[in-house]
Amino acid sequence: MRAIWNATVFFVSMIAARAMAEEPAAAADEPGPGTEIVHPVDRALMVYVPSGYFIMGFDADDAKKLAASLGEKDYHTFAAEEWFPKRRVYVPGFFIDKFELTNELWNKYTQATGYHPKLAKGPKEAAEGKLDVYPAGQVTWAEAQQYANWARKRLPSEAQWEKAARGTDGRWYPWGNEPPTKERGVFPADQKGHLIYDRVGSRPAGASPYGAMDMSGNMYEWTCEFMEPYPNNPEAQRMFSYTGHRNGCLRGGSFYHAMHALSCPKRFGFRPDETYYHVGFRTVWEPPAGYFETADFTKAKAAVPARKAEMEKLRAAGMQHPPTDWSGG
Repeated sequence: MRAIWNATVFFVSMIAARAMAEEPAAAADEPGPGTEIVHPVDRALMVYVPSGYFIMGFDADDAKKLAASLGEKDYHTFAAEEWFPKRRVYVPGFFIDKFELTNELWNKYTQATGYHPKLAKGPKEAAEGKLDVYPAGQVTWAEAQQYANWARKRLPSEAQWEKAARGTDGRWYPWGNEPPTKERGVFPADQKGHLIYDRVGSRPAGASPYGAMDMSGNMYEWTCEFMEPYPNNPEAQRMFSYTGHRNGCLRGGSFYHAMHALSCPKRFGFRPDETYYHVGFRTVWEPPAGYFETADFTKAKAAVPARKAEMEKLRAAGMQHPPTDWSGG
């Protein structure tokens, strides 16, 4: 009996040791979740998402429960099959913008580069500096990537975006599994949606586990990936008619879309040249090896209080409510 017990303990220990060996090593001196910096190029506030596994996607049971919570009879009514399967995904550590890209940063980008977009990124007040802490909208996929290139960053992968939004525990929304409320995000007033957006970070109760704001609602956000079926999706055939490198993938829902668009795994697709006034983005940055031991990292952290104070001044000086008569164009 003792021999059997010893063999069992040895076998379990070997499995645990193998699992630990397969866990990729985190960066040396990796900072804690939500550590904030100011990016050196575009001066965006960014929060850190540490290395590790997280639960990505949904399975049919999750989708059925979400449908019931939303009063939907079937999860196919909001295409939850696009999120299958539910699985563990490893993501190396990265920084992600704390806020959706604002008009302030977009205006600085166009001034620095001389870029003249065909489509305005907000009403005329945005160009006048009165909407500096509101998100830039009507951004195309290419424009979002061009900004990221200029800032020496990039658009997030779907896995990066989803981990930053929901953490590691598989929650439905950035704050947990409780339904969306007006205190948690800039959401549609009803199932039909409505046409009001707001200043970035105006709903702190809806922050993600890492402190990223507006990951649910306000603006849809471009990722760097095409909308394609995930490997091993049991209902992948439902997506064949509109996938195949036709649509770029967006995340996060928006003030315009219905409530079923607000859960963290939700995916949405637009053609690369398609955009609307509820479409924006945020960027990510993967620091180089050894970064956390450098003076640059110390400087980036030390710059956070001043940058926050600067944004608060912009918030106080700008329009407290957005114009409601702009719908793109």
